[in-house]
Amino acid sequence: MTTFDADLHRLATQLATMAAAPAITTAADDTDLVNRARRTLRNCCRKMLTDLAPLGPIDVGGPVRLADLALNPVGVLHTLLHRDPGPLTLSPPARTAADVTETANDHWKRLGDAAEIVTHEWASSDPTSRPTGEQAWTRIADVAALAQAAASLDRALVEADTAPPRVLGDSVEIGLAAEHTRRYATSGPLPQHEPLRPEPHRLVPTPVQQLGDVPAGLTHLAALVTTAKHLRPDMIGALVTTHARTLDTLAAALTATSPPAHRAGRRRFSAALRGHGQSLATVRLACRSLISLDPDDPRPAAQMREIRTALRPLAERPDLASDADQQKALLAALRPALAVTLAVNATASSHLRSGRWYMPDDVQVLRWAKVSNDHPINDALDLAAAHARALISQLPPPHLSGPQYRRPHEILAPPVIHDGQPRSSQTTVSPAL
Repeated sequence: MTTFDADLHRLATQLATMAAAPAITTAADDTDLVNRARRTLRNCCRKMLTDLAPLGPIDVGGPVRLADLALNPVGVLHTLLHRDPGPLTLSPPARTAADVTETANDHWKRLGDAAEIVTHEWASSDPTSRPTGEQAWTRIADVAALAQAAASLDRALVEADTAPPRVLGDSVEIGLAAEHTRRYATSGPLPQHEPLRPEPHRLVPTPVQQLGDVPAGLTHLAALVTTAKHLRPDMIGALVTTHARTLDTLAAALTATSPPAHRAGRRRFSAALRGHGQSLATVRLACRSLISLDPDDPRPAAQMREIRTALRPLAERPDLASDADQQKALLAALRPALAVTLAVNATASSHLRSGRWYMPDDVQVLRWAKVSNDHPINDALDLAAAHARALISQLPPPHLSGPQYRRPHEILAPPVIHDGQPRSSQTTVSPAL
């Protein structure tokens, strides 16, 4: 996962800090620094809103009217964010202490840096992980809150200094459109969406230092296997062999640390986990007769090594997972551990369908042919995937915790009850990929 939510929280907090102290914020005298921060923040809002709700053929095209604001606040805000804010020429207010001016300049630098990081995290994320439809309203509310706060800072600067009329008009228009968009977006439920994911080629192995890191490490392993550029049959065999040892370690810890009331159930599930490891051995055996010419993507193997290193103490002493936190991590690791099998099935099946794996030719010696549909690898993969799905169905549903960071529309604006038109998912469309 990316650090987007943490970076967005940092940006909103910096905006809130500056909006709460206008006397300090407007004491800045570094014109280039302030204008850079204003442009970067505008670009951040524009980039996110463009991907969340691209302008359609019926959106606002000419000069903005009040009727447009009432009928299509998102489209109006999109149109107004299209241009960069007009530049300002600043001078320090009279009788302002040097340390206050330095603090103000530092605030604007922090704002520009935070906005640049958020823009980069958003632009470099996997487009398929960005919310669409009803899910997009939470992010649209965030963009509106950021744009509204940016407009309020611009208005404070205009009041503190002589500025072109365009800057004043621009800040008033965007502030009004952002407020209407925020009200409209928050007029219905704001769903909790999945965190942004990096683009597949940007995924890197993550450190796994202890049992508490294993669930996330296994989840990341499944992502790396699924998005791997290529994995040879012998690499798939090595991965499933090692993963069978991981399943055995988890099974041993489950039985060794079981509360008396759960002992029978855990023993049955542990036996099923070990049986699943045996089904993975069938995949390994079927891979022995296959070959591929493409090189391996090294990332899944590196991630597997991280997981095995973290689990080594538990493999030697299964009772180490006895305390409450370790038990929570142990149970949380079961679902992602089984998901690794589904990832292996998806990747191996993709390589088979695309003809990137080969089997010995039955007719000519030392010749290779495309893997046939009746090769044992197909049944082995299907059996392992079916077994994993059956075990996953026996686990309780995952607990969906609330967001770790407060969202910009919560930090920068109070909840607003919109008594006008209810919003519709038709206002947003899927991002252009």
